[in-house]
Amino acid sequence: RLDTVHASVFDKTVAEKAGKEAFLVIDFSSCHYLSSSGIRVLLRTSRELGSKGGKLLLTGLSPDLLQIFQIAGLDPVFSIFRGVQEAVNHIALLDKKFIYRKFVVNKTACEAEIITDNSANDLCLWNEPVLTGYDALQIATGWGAIGETLFKKDATQGRFFTLYHCTGLVPDGAGNAPDFRKVSDPSQGSVFVDSAYSVKGRPRVRITVNSPDSIILGDLLQACQFPGDINAPLCAAVCLDRDPEKPSLSVLFLEDGPCWHGGSFLLHHMTQKQPGETMEQYVRNLLSWENVEGVRKADGKTSVTKPVCWLFFADSRTEASGFLTQVLSQEESLSREMVYLTRRLYTDSRRVELQRLHGGYSASTFRVRSYDHQGRILRPTVLKTGDRAMIQREAERCKQYAMPYILNNSAMILGTAYYCGIGALRYNFVGIGGEGAGLKWLTHYFNQWPVRELEPLFDKIFLRILKPWYGQPVRELIYPYADHDPTMTFFPDLVERAGETLGIPADRHTFQLSMSDRQFMNPYRFLKEEYPKRRTHPVEYYTSVCHGDLNMQNILLDNEMNVYLIDFSETRPRSVISDFARMEAIFMTESYPMENRDDFLQVLDLVIGFYEGPCSLDKKFPTTFSGRFPELMQRNMALTMKMREYALASAGDDPTFMPYALALLEWVLPIVSYRSASVWQKRLSACIASFLCQGLA
Repeated sequence: RLDTVHASVFDKTVAEKAGKEAFLVIDFSSCHYLSSSGIRVLLRTSRELGSKGGKLLLTGLSPDLLQIFQIAGLDPVFSIFRGVQEAVNHIALLDKKFIYRKFVVNKTACEAEIITDNSANDLCLWNEPVLTGYDALQIATGWGAIGETLFKKDATQGRFFTLYHCTGLVPDGAGNAPDFRKVSDPSQGSVFVDSAYSVKGRPRVRITVNSPDSIILGDLLQACQFPGDINAPLCAAVCLDRDPEKPSLSVLFLEDGPCWHGGSFLLHHMTQKQPGETMEQYVRNLLSWENVEGVRKADGKTSVTKPVCWLFFADSRTEASGFLTQVLSQEESLSREMVYLTRRLYTDSRRVELQRLHGGYSASTFRVRSYDHQGRILRPTVLKTGDRAMIQREAERCKQYAMPYILNNSAMILGTAYYCGIGALRYNFVGIGGEGAGLKWLTHYFNQWPVRELEPLFDKIFLRILKPWYGQPVRELIYPYADHDPTMTFFPDLVERAGETLGIPADRHTFQLSMSDRQFMNPYRFLKEEYPKRRTHPVEYYTSVCHGDLNMQNILLDNEMNVYLIDFSETRPRSVISDFARMEAIFMTESYPMENRDDFLQVLDLVIGFYEGPCSLDKKFPTTFSGRFPELMQRNMALTMKMREYALASAGDDPTFMPYALALLEWVLPIVSYRSASVWQKRLSACIASFLCQGLA
């Protein structure tokens, strides 16, 4: 037991060994308890050995002890092996890992530590304009701009230089001051690259100069060739200027022959590199918000004091396009931000092919075929892009309201990415039927199947698949005028659009259609004047989780009729009847092909009998439809009655119509804004909205 009692004896024994040796192996195969005191001894010993180029290795850890290190986040700190011999073999390799060289530059003594078991670095050329992340650049310099605007022309441009999680920019002209950005996650930072050099991998050589005399960086780097030890030319350097008055950290690349170019991060103070810290870890600690005071250009003429330089060698150059994920579309040209977001979401892919699906009102959706780095096809997915806030809501609400409640097969969100005001998410679309199962919108079956087959399909969707939502209502206060105001969501200019499209100005109490003498109450005036007055009026009613924008393009089915729901940006608890009213709006205003005045008047005659006068959830259509395509209207009427049947059951058989009317108005009123709606459908929507508002007045 390495507890508090035994820790002091253990400390003394280990300290004695650490004073004589560079490498220690501690075997824990007979130890079953480790206290915090013991952990502190191990950390202290590790630092001491690391300060003289050695290492502490641990072996024989039981699962319980290993868990202690993992939970504490210390497993990366120590080198952990299964057995003593494995650790000893590792030490033998470490002892041969470094070659030390001494050389002189302009009478200044320099020391080189050369890593012998490291392959050459990857030098990448960026020759095509691209928006990319700090993680793709890693260590880089070139021309471009920090990616903080949707369009590159709006960004400040100049010489940029990137070091892992930090990017500095020195503008071209005198109108803008140099600046820098630091991110916690390099994949979240972005740069507009015009042209650049970048390098990846660990440095091959570390140069240390302890002389207090200043030295020119170009002279130092020119001397850093090690034939016989490294068979590749020097291409990049990261240099720490240890001047106590003005320390800095520079990124330099060999450009245009013998010329070094890059930039420097100006530091407030310099810290000592801790034993066991990699160069990247040390650089990250130096480049904190508190420690970086500014940036400036750097080149081979830059003078430094007591520098420490990490050098990168590459024997070949590759184009950045060779490792960036290819994003292709045969149908359209993709914007830089679209390519950037796709690459962020498809890091497991070498090639991504996009095919646009139906056009949504507030988002773009693509079917995706992607290939891994060995050329194998990955499972089918869907990519959706839209407003950042909407995408963020969709991801959060899918996780909060869809995945815990409903059997949504495998239509789950695999990842999200954001840039400026744009968001994107990746949907998985492989269900229990496998990759060969085709997916079709509910719209397909709605247009192809007879009503006798549609009714059991809708029962399955609303009474079985979505029962965990609608079948568990909670009675509480709701604010229906606030919850169902279409001008507060997707249609802020709805009232103005009604005036432009239908000639119904919001200041009139009524409107009249040219083909009828009847006066209709103006629903857009009611929306503009009455909704704000009643926004704070509460009503006690039933609530449940509702999709919020349920339509037949948001419900998909595979060959086995397994159901997939998508588009959860508006999903949340609200009036339990909301989704059913949304579907009724589709059936009664958008799903009948009115082509002329006679079609419109026949449909209007039908809806007058249904929507005018007292309404309730159990009201029936008073007449059959005698116009053209009677089977289509009978389908629409039958499914409307289905929606009301579901609503009535979900509301505990309470036939109160007011909450349903407002939920219906939320989707009937905006039809005047739909590009896909005909003028006859827009006129019909105004008439139905008029009857509903009259009932609420």
